[in-house]
Amino acid sequence: MQIPIIKLLDITMSYENNTIFSNVNLEIQSGEIIAAKGTIGSGKTTLLNLICGIMKPDSGRIYIDKYDITKLSPDKLSTLRAKIFGIVPQKSNLVPELSISQNLELPLMFSGIDKNKRQSIVDQTLDKLGLISLSDRLAGTLSVGESEIVSIARSMVNDPPILLMDEPTEGLDPIISEMILSLIRGDSIMNQKTVFITTHDERILNIANRVIQVKENMNL
Repeated sequence: MQIPIIKLLDITMSYENNTIFSNVNLEIQSGEIIAAKGTIGSGKTTLLNLICGIMKPDSGRIYIDKYDITKLSPDKLSTLRAKIFGIVPQKSNLVPELSISQNLELPLMFSGIDKNKRQSIVDQTLDKLGLISLSDRLAGTLSVGESEIVSIARSMVNDPPILLMDEPTEGLDPIISEMILSLIRGDSIMNQKTVFITTHDERILNIANRVIQVKENMNL
């Protein structure tokens, strides 16, 4: 029997005395594209943050591959997160004073990869995404849509097995949205990755392997 790459077991979570999750059980298999939808305030972003260990549940366990991340020390969790997850936040967190190339280099630098190899990996990633001509642009000069594409590129640069995307097409123009959809559909750079996306975009919902409705009690 295949072991889920992501497993949430009896998760409870509250914030400022408001219950967000009271009995959440969720299993995601390697290679699945999961779209998580729900009303505003239903906990979509909270669920994403729980999966990658940015937030910790009040009770319950979260397994990523063979690791129970609820029991890891902050240092070990940070190291695991850097190896396993590529995260695209809802609001871009690119460093505006750095170029696109330098922004992509940061995760590789933190992973201890030497300078020459870092540059080669960055160039390959930008080339696959059609961004190589923009590599010297400062991130602070990018449009919202361009920033989103670069954020996705940065999330992929370490070739992580799991990508977490928080509303990646929200408020973007159709051309940029279609570029993102093309990536999610399974371009070579996405091969065999597990993708968890919070979204209201019907186009993403239509290409997902599974669509889950985020709510207080989930058993999926």
